Amino acid sequence: MADNTTLTATQRVNQASPGMSGKIVYDATAITAADHTSVVTGFQPTRVKWVCTNGVQIEWFEGMSDNTCIKTAATGARTLETTNGGITVNERGFRVLQNATLAAVVASQSVYWEADS
Repeated sequence: MADNTTLTATQRVNQASPGMSGKIVYDATAITAADHTSVVTGFQPTRVKWVCTNGVQIEWFEGMSDNTCIKTAATGARTLETTNGGITVNERGFRVLQNATLAAVVASQSVYWEADS
């Protein structure tokens, strides 16, 4: 897997709760399923929320397996994603797989994320 470098990221500390939040803007280049987006928070998250402007939202909670998530589709349907990829956390942050079926990372879209410590 490779990191996606065709994005612009901003991070800021969320003053309302322990953790971080930020925004990522993807350009119009193709997003490949073999890539992922890495976010460095400086801590291992216990919860990650990832909301794309295409209406897809994915979430990961402490105790879930790596590369899984709970997906809320633009239609509102919720599924546990175990085969289409998801979120993986580590001691420095998290990463999101750019699987087209998951549709959480999309070219020419923005993502808003939150990570709790």
